[in-house]
Amino acid sequence: MKRRAPRRPASARLAAGVRLAVAALLAAALCLPVVPRALSAQQALFDEGNRLYQEGDFSAAAASYRAVLEGGFESVEVYYNLGNAHFRLGDVGHAVLNYERAARLDPANEDIQANLALVTRMLQDRIEPLPRFWVLSAFEWWMTLVPRGWLEAMVAVCYILLGSASVLLVLGRFGGRRAAALRRIVYAGAVGTVVLGGTLLIREAGWALPEEAVVMAAEARVLSAPSEEGGLTVFTLHEGTMVRIDRRAGEWAEIVLADGKVGWLPVEVLEVV
Repeated sequence: MKRRAPRRPASARLAAGVRLAVAALLAAALCLPVVPRALSAQQALFDEGNRLYQEGDFSAAAASYRAVLEGGFESVEVYYNLGNAHFRLGDVGHAVLNYERAARLDPANEDIQANLALVTRMLQDRIEPLPRFWVLSAFEWWMTLVPRGWLEAMVAVCYILLGSASVLLVLGRFGGRRAAALRRIVYAGAVGTVVLGGTLLIREAGWALPEEAVVMAAEARVLSAPSEEGGLTVFTLHEGTMVRIDRRAGEWAEIVLADGKVGWLPVEVLEVV
């Protein structure tokens, strides 16, 4: 009778998997040396902006913060400081815009919310929002509950737990309590990955929040139709007012206010958050 080759021990198979993972990490690490230099350059611009801000040169500070963003790097701190610089310059439109962008990244930040409330009180337009259906309010609360960085980290942790526990169950020979514990980790990791990963996907794709914009013109006539000739002025908005963009038609956007008013504005007077 032909003798079968012995099965590879679970410990050996697990060690092989670990070696493959380490090899993949080492291969990926070859691409990393470029990143620190880029980060260092952006950090230098950010620090320069902070220095200029402390010296009272708010215009130059704003230019440094914008250079950081133009380099492809964004963060709560950059948007927040840029909003502060524009606020000091009396540019309420760009102050609101950058505070709102910072709030999108970190909705629970008290400093951002306080400054946003302060600059909102300075706006000329006073808009009383309509009551909202509680389901929509709960959905929006969930979507903005966790800052993006923390949400990405939580998704990564759940995914790693799911993958690690699954590999141990497949490659290992565990029984009893260990197997049961691993199965619970797999279930928890799967639920966390789906729920948190889905939340992150919806947020990053822009499905969770409506497209919002800030009025940048000192005064903007909102028309009844997307045309200067055929549209009648229905109301007027001023710099810094937040609007929701419902749809677009060429160079025009149909906007909706929090109080339910609807009209058309040229896209050129708006800056999307």
